[in-house]
Amino acid sequence: MIMVVRQSIVKQQQQLLKQRRRAKLKQRLTKTDANELFKGLHTAVDEKDVENAWRYIFKRYFITKDKTHTMAFTSPYQTDGFIAADEAGTLIFALRLLMEFKDGTDLTKRHDRARIMAQVVHYMHMFKKDGKNLPTVIVGADENQAFTVMASNFYKFVDRDYNWGVAPSSAWLKDPELMLDLQDDANLAVYPFKFDASSANDRYESLLDLFDAIESMTQENGSKVYKVPVSPATILGIFDEYYRIAFPRPEEVSADQAVNLFLQMLIPQGQSSDYYFMPTNRNLFHLPHDKKVPVNGRDLETFFNHYDRNLSPTEIDKLKEIADRLIEAETRRFKGDFWTPPIWSYRADELLQQAFGRDYKETSLVWDCAAGVRNLTRDFHYKDLYISTYHESEIYLGDGYNPEAQAAFQYDFLNDDVDLGAADVAEPVKWKLPKKLLIALKEASKTGKRVIFYTNPPYGTATEVKADGSAKAGISVNKMNILMKADGYGKSAQQLYAQFFVRILKIIDDFRLTNVGIGFFTKPRFFAGGDYWKDFNDRFFARFHLVYGNMFTSNEFSDTAGNWPVTFSVYALNDSQKDKTDSSDMQVTLSVEETALKNSTDKKVVIKQIAIHQMRCIYKPKALSNWARASIQDAPEMTAPYPQLSSAMSVSKGQSPRGRLVVGSLGYMVSNSNNVGEGINNGGVWIVTGSAYKANGFNVMPSNFDRAVVNFAARRSPDATWVNDQDNYLYPNTKGSLYLEFVNDALIYSLFDNASYQAAYRDSRWSNTTVPGRWANQWFWLSKDKVIEAADAYSLAEVYQDTRGDTDRFVSRKIQKVKDELSPEALNVLNAATQVWYDTLPYREAMNEDEPSLYLTAWDAGWFQVKKVNDKYPSKHYREFRDAFKKLKAKTATATYDLGMLLH
Repeated sequence: MIMVVRQSIVKQQQQLLKQRRRAKLKQRLTKTDANELFKGLHTAVDEKDVENAWRYIFKRYFITKDKTHTMAFTSPYQTDGFIAADEAGTLIFALRLLMEFKDGTDLTKRHDRARIMAQVVHYMHMFKKDGKNLPTVIVGADENQAFTVMASNFYKFVDRDYNWGVAPSSAWLKDPELMLDLQDDANLAVYPFKFDASSANDRYESLLDLFDAIESMTQENGSKVYKVPVSPATILGIFDEYYRIAFPRPEEVSADQAVNLFLQMLIPQGQSSDYYFMPTNRNLFHLPHDKKVPVNGRDLETFFNHYDRNLSPTEIDKLKEIADRLIEAETRRFKGDFWTPPIWSYRADELLQQAFGRDYKETSLVWDCAAGVRNLTRDFHYKDLYISTYHESEIYLGDGYNPEAQAAFQYDFLNDDVDLGAADVAEPVKWKLPKKLLIALKEASKTGKRVIFYTNPPYGTATEVKADGSAKAGISVNKMNILMKADGYGKSAQQLYAQFFVRILKIIDDFRLTNVGIGFFTKPRFFAGGDYWKDFNDRFFARFHLVYGNMFTSNEFSDTAGNWPVTFSVYALNDSQKDKTDSSDMQVTLSVEETALKNSTDKKVVIKQIAIHQMRCIYKPKALSNWARASIQDAPEMTAPYPQLSSAMSVSKGQSPRGRLVVGSLGYMVSNSNNVGEGINNGGVWIVTGSAYKANGFNVMPSNFDRAVVNFAARRSPDATWVNDQDNYLYPNTKGSLYLEFVNDALIYSLFDNASYQAAYRDSRWSNTTVPGRWANQWFWLSKDKVIEAADAYSLAEVYQDTRGDTDRFVSRKIQKVKDELSPEALNVLNAATQVWYDTLPYREAMNEDEPSLYLTAWDAGWFQVKKVNDKYPSKHYREFRDAFKKLKAKTATATYDLGMLLH
C-alpha cells in the first residue's frame, strides 16, 4: 500500500514538473514567434529560405530570450547552425545543438532522416578530428517537419571507417555504407514533429513539443536514452511508422486490431490482460478471443522504447478520443467515416436539448448506431443508452466510457437483421440485436417512449448494384443498398448516410414506433434537392420534419479532404399528415457556425454563429441546368470527325469520349450537376468549340444560345464557399429588364472566363465549314472586316489569307445586334479584350512558328489562343481587361441572386 502511495506521489510530481516546463516554454516561444516561423516556411521557395526560417526561431529561443545562459550561434564547417554555451562563460551547460535543414524531404521516411544524419555524422567527425567537443543534441528539419535525437546515440559512427573524404552535404550519396548503417539503426526509429496541421494551435503545440524534447535532452546531458513525448499532434505519425514496422504480413491483421495493439503498447497503464507477446515466441502477439497475429517483436519493442509512455489520465483520454482516427484510416476516409471533435458533440447535445427537452437523456432511449469509440456520448450520462459499432475492436477501445450504457455491442447497422421484419419481432432468437434492446424497442412501441437515433454515420458512397439487384463482379454490396434499389430510392441508395436514414424508417415500421427523433451529422446536399435525392426526400420528409440544424465546415473534423459543409440536424417523426413536407417546396434554414476563441484574453475555444443560410430543394424542370437545355432542337450527329476536347487545345486521348456534336452546333458546354461547388471548384462547367470528352453537358445551338450563356455565367461568376458549395440553381426569373441585361452580360462573360476554352483549329482531321481543315470558332467576337483591316496593317499575310472565302462568326453577328444595349461593364470588357487582341497581333506569326499546335494564323483564333500569346508577349492593356472583367463578374454574380437562381 505504501509503495502504491509513493508511486502516486511520484506521478503527481512528474505531472506538476511537466506543467511548469510547458508554461516556461510558452514564455520563451510565443504564438507570435511560431507564426513568424510558419509564415517563413510556408513562403519558402528553396532550401536557403527554409534554413533562414528555422535559424530565426532557434536564435529567438536560445539567443534572444534565454536570459539564464550566454549562448552563441555559429556555423562551424558550414553547418546550418550550431548553438552552444559561449566559451567565455563559466557556466557549464549541456546544450550543444547541431542543426541541419532541408527542403522537399519527407522526414516520416527513415531514408530522409538518414540522409540528414549522414551529413551530421560527417560534421561530428570533423568536430572530433579538430579536438572539439561533440554536439549533444541533433535537430533535422524541413519546411513542415522536424526531428530531434540524442547525438550520443550516433557517436559510435564517428570512429568507424567510412568515406570521410566526401563533403558532408553529399555523404548521403557518396557514403552508402554509412547510409545503410544509419537506416538500420533503431535510434532513427523516431517520428518527426509535424507542422502541417490545419489548426494553427496544433502547429504551435507541435513546435512546443519539439523544444520541450530539446530541453529534456539537454537536462540528460547526453547520458541517457531520451524518450520522445507522445501527444495528439504526433500520434497519427507515430501510428504510421508503427504500422510500417509492426507486421510481417499486414494483410492478416485488420486495422482495428492493429490500433488496439498499438494503444495497448503505447498506454501500458491499465493494459488489458488479453494483449501480450506470446511467452514462447516474441514474434506472436495475443489479442482478444485467443487471436494470435505475427509481429516483428524485437522491432516493436525497440520502437516503443523510444517514446515516453508515462501518461496522465487526461493524456490517455485525449489519445483514446482519436483512436478511431487511426482505424483503417484510408478505407474509412473512402467510406466517409470521420471523428467528431468533442466541441461539436457538445453542440449536438445542445440542439438535441432544444428539440426534445433538457431532460431528453433521462427520458429517451438513445441509440448511437455508429458509435466508434463513443466520441458523441462519452462526456454525458444517459439513463437508457445503447451503443453499437461496426468494428468489434472499437467496443474494447471505448471500454470505460459510458459505463451506464444498457448494452455496447458490435452491429453492422446496414446488414445485420435487415432481412427481418415486423413479423419477426416476437422471435428474439432471430435477431442479432441484444435481447435487452429488442425488449426496450417493443416497450417503447407500447408506451410511446421517445427513441432517438444519434450518431455520425459514414458519408461515403456505396457501390451501385445492377438492375437485377445483384452486385457488380468482385464487389460486395450491403443489404440496405439492395433494399433501397429494389424499393425505388434511385441513386440515393448509393449514399451510406441515406441508408442509415432508411434503415431507421425500417426499424420504425418493424417495431411500430410512434415517437422517434434523429440526430445525425451528414452532408446537407439533400436539402438542396437534385433529382439524385428526389425519391429519398419525398419519402423521408413525408415522415420526418427538420426541427433544428446547423452547418459547419468539414475542416472542423479531422482527416477530411477538401472543405465542404457538414450539418448536424435534428429530425422528429411527424405526428400527423399536417406535418408532412412536400420536398419539392421544401426550404430549410441552418445556423452557420465555426469554432473561434471566446475573446482576445480568454483562450477558450467556443462555437460562434457567423451567418444564417437557407437551402431549398430544386428538381427538374425547375433546375437551371435543365432549363438551359430545354430549347435545344433535335439535330443529327455530325458524320465527319470532330475534336473531342478536355480543354481548348487538349484532345482526349486514351479515353472513351461521350460528348456528341450535332449538325449546326456552336460548340459544347459541359454543365455537370447543378450546384455551386461543382461549377466553380470542381471544373464542372466549361465551353469548347468542338465537343467535350465528358457527356455531362449539351450542344450550344442558336436556339438555346441565350440560355446557355446565362447558365454559364450563373454557374461560374458567384464566389463558391463551403457554405454555398452544395446549393442548387433555380431557373431565372425571365420577366423584366434585369434578365435582358443579364443575357447580354452573360454573353460577354462567357467569351472571356477562364473556363471558356473556345478556339479555332486548322487541322486536316476536322472541318465544320466548306473548307477542309478549317474548324470555325463561332465564339469569336470581331468581324471578319475588322480582322482583315488589322492583318493588313500589321502585314500578317497568313492571317489575311485565312479570311478568304469566310464569313462572320455567330457571336460577332450577335454582338453587332446588341452592342447598343450592352451595359457599361460588358462594354468595358469587350473593348479591353479587343485592345489585348490588337496588342498581341504582331507576335502571332512568329509564335506560330514555335508553337504551330496553337493555330495562331487562324483569323478567328479565340480568347484562349490570344492569352497564350499574351503569356509570352504581355499586352499593356491586359491589366485593364482583368480589372474590367472582375467588375463584370461581380455584377453577374449579384444578378444571379437577384434573378432568384440562388438564394441570398
